[in-house]
Amino acid sequence: MSMMIGLGLTNPMALRTAAVVQPVQAVNADGWSVTYPTPPATFNPVAAPQILSVQRAGFNAAGAAVTVTDHLTLMARVRQPYPAQATLTADRVALSDFVYAGDVVPGVANGSNLAYPQPIACWLTPDLERARGAKFAAQLAVAHAYARAGRPVAAVKFIASDGVNTVTQMVSAMTSRQFTSGLYAPYFEANIDLSTLTAGVICTLDAVIYPWVGNAFQLSVDAGAYPTINLSVLKFLNDRAGSYGDAFAYVNATVGSNATAVVSAAAATAMAAPFATIAAAAAAIKTFNAAHYGRSDTSGGTIRLVAGVHAHANFSAATSGAIPLVIEAADVHAKASTVYTDNGANVSAGFPSKVKLKDLTLRKVGASVIFLDNGATIATLDRMMVLQNVTVDRNGTSTFGAWIYRTGRMYLVEVDGAADGLFSVYNGNARKEINAVGCSGAWGSTLIFNAVGCKLYSMQRVTGFANVEVGVGQLVHHCMLTETVDGHQAFLASGLEIGARGQGLVGCVLEQTGGATGAVLRMQADSDVFAAQNVLYIGVTAVGSRSNWLYQDSGSTTITKRGFRRFSVDLQHNTKTDVFGANSNLVGNWPAAYNVGNQSNAAVQGSSDGGVAVPGAGVWLGEVAGLGDAYGSATAPLVTAWANDQSFAGGRAGGGDYTPGAGNTLPRVPAGMAPYPVDMMGRAVRNDGRAVAGAVQPA
Repeated sequence: MSMMIGLGLTNPMALRTAAVVQPVQAVNADGWSVTYPTPPATFNPVAAPQILSVQRAGFNAAGAAVTVTDHLTLMARVRQPYPAQATLTADRVALSDFVYAGDVVPGVANGSNLAYPQPIACWLTPDLERARGAKFAAQLAVAHAYARAGRPVAAVKFIASDGVNTVTQMVSAMTSRQFTSGLYAPYFEANIDLSTLTAGVICTLDAVIYPWVGNAFQLSVDAGAYPTINLSVLKFLNDRAGSYGDAFAYVNATVGSNATAVVSAAAATAMAAPFATIAAAAAAIKTFNAAHYGRSDTSGGTIRLVAGVHAHANFSAATSGAIPLVIEAADVHAKASTVYTDNGANVSAGFPSKVKLKDLTLRKVGASVIFLDNGATIATLDRMMVLQNVTVDRNGTSTFGAWIYRTGRMYLVEVDGAADGLFSVYNGNARKEINAVGCSGAWGSTLIFNAVGCKLYSMQRVTGFANVEVGVGQLVHHCMLTETVDGHQAFLASGLEIGARGQGLVGCVLEQTGGATGAVLRMQADSDVFAAQNVLYIGVTAVGSRSNWLYQDSGSTTITKRGFRRFSVDLQHNTKTDVFGANSNLVGNWPAAYNVGNQSNAAVQGSSDGGVAVPGAGVWLGEVAGLGDAYGSATAPLVTAWANDQSFAGGRAGGGDYTPGAGNTLPRVPAGMAPYPVDMMGRAVRNDGRAVAGAVQPA
């Protein structure tokens, strides 16, 4: 089976008149340039494009293997390295996109040694959830370099197994919803039929991602080993029959009594006789489970807190089992008045290894003390903590990174509040690894591995902290990141190689409000000497300061850096090269400099090297304009007509609305190439050639 999709053309209809390239002799090993004997001095990719048709491996919506024909454009003669940058090579020409080792180029020798880019993904669903009822729902966010047709990949097959029996579900349509952050995000959702899986056991949820272009990617084979906060399989308890057993305990800090309280499988019975403390309730649940279910742990237990203030005390002896102990507000509508606090003193390793906190407020009393801590280390990543619909309140007190200390894998689902500094690294020792979904508030963290639908302060690629994993295949998906400190970045990736698993920044707004001294984005740039591949920057709007992309401006070694920028808007775009570094070896990022893998991007004020709007040798916008790109300058910027610019270039309050207005001159997304079905505002991303570049579509 085969299908044809135009890629790399500002207008796919141009194929009717474009010259099909036969003079190309070979695709070079780098995968982004070709050998073209006696090429013309210049190329005109827009008015007179020369096309190279490439047959690629891929999949359709049914997960069936197909051959995809993409049409690449010859862009420009490749120049000589510094100091001969004014001289062109004799027969080397840059392409609009990469050619891979698995591609077939009719009539042309394919010498590319590039592997197809892998998908980048993360679960929205926390690990070890309890599935009650007939089905288990789980969500997976995905990004891919070759997104098209309104979704990042063709399909995802979910595979659930109890170790003996297996259930599969193929999903090709994306689902989206609005989170409490106010933002939307699209994802693939599984609804696994549990009827043929053994009840009362832990099941594994695997997934196979089928990209439009490239190889299938199976989590259990190609992703990380479980347990990890990086992408891996997901596990859940199949309690479809309710046979696992419940243990309810209520806590009323005002009238409860540890002497007369009861634990019961019936919530109403437990509610009538509440405990006074969480610690006593947890201990009693462990005893109840041992007596009634034969497990001496708190798995299946639920502690419900009556509205009031509940002070923490060590209850780590109430050990966890297969799934987390749940501590939640007795009244889901009383989140603000159901408060769990530290007790004013350090409580080290005071939590069991698996706990889920839900529908309540965590409040720092005042002193800088250890609060949330289950003693996790890099060797005990089975330890985890879930915060769901929780407000984290610093309460006007000091920041202290050990208030939330050693939690292991930490799943934050719709967490809000003024929590700045509480999710941070403490004294160089991390011991918490965060996945954030639908979170918001005045906080950020250097320990967020993946984020979906979040409205937060800055993030960065996770590298080099003690007692924490290195981020692999990190995904930031339909988020708004606001940096208020001049010289700091809304997103930073630097200091460690980005390998084949990649780094994804898709559907996001990056906003700098504090100044324009530093970049709002640093993606393996600014003296970074580490290789990078499969870096995705798709449907992003970056405002308030410049974006620095895949630099190689220092050192003396050739370091490969390549990625994909598509349908994004930067205030200014910078990619420095050998000319800036005055070193002929600094050519490893030339794919980025030649805008290979890039399409329909905007640089509102050009680049920072004088605000120029015209690419050229050593120019930071690039050696050649990317297909469909639009560049303004410092004196003649592109028209954006943002609905409410609150970046440093506007009102400077943060949280702006970057809806492009009437008369904007931003690029359009070519027909058939929409990367997602909706943007962060929940608006449709049109797939008919009328979608606008950037994170937000017109109202």
